[in-house]
Amino acid sequence: MSRAFVKENGEAEEFREQFEQERRLEEWLAIQKKKLSVLESGRKAGEMDEKKRLDWIEDTRADIEKTEKRLLELKHAGGKKSQ
Repeated sequence: MSRAFVKENGEAEEFREQFEQERRLEEWLAIQKKKLSVLESGRKAGEMDEKKRLDWIEDTRADIEKTEKRLLELKHAGGKKSQ
């Protein structure tokens, strides 16, 4: 097998792995945004313990920020590789 084929195959596998990681993070981000929406204004938001609800909102916002940052890093790294 030629080295060019092996290198191309390895790059394709790396691209697939990165794509899957981005997809998983995007799915997680959508879940967290929906969770935040429910915590902030959902029907049951008023029925929850206020301190616990506020803690969950803070944790969820932090996770959303972390996930968005990671997604940007992945997409930026992917753009560098394709250039």
